[in-house]
Amino acid sequence: MVFRAPKAAPQSRVPAERRGRVIGRYCLGCNQVYPLQRAVHTGDPIAGRDHVASTCPYEGWAFEPGAKWWEPAVEVLPPPAPAPPAVAAAGSSAQAPPSSQTTSAPQPGQPAPAPPKG
Repeated sequence: MVFRAPKAAPQSRVPAERRGRVIGRYCLGCNQVYPLQRAVHTGDPIAGRDHVASTCPYEGWAFEPGAKWWEPAVEVLPPPAPAPPAVAAAGSSAQAPPSSQTTSAPQPGQPAPAPPKG
């Protein structure tokens, strides 16, 4: 069984065009995302390390609005698709010149190379 969690990051560190919905609270002390329904910084995060050597300094604190130790965690959206290449004007005849490269196989629309003499 594979457990999947959405890719999340603090809202201030994600560009506006890649921000998704708010999915939790990001603790700046332990760098973990905790669910929105949890009012206190306790228990396991949404996804993260199974074993933590030391506890977070904010463990047991309430997620109060405006506190400086946490911020909203947003889903990171995939980057936007690249823009399609510019289409040439209908009346222009600007085409790429034919390539002068030689290859071992004939290209479509070209005759086969002559056999070697010898």
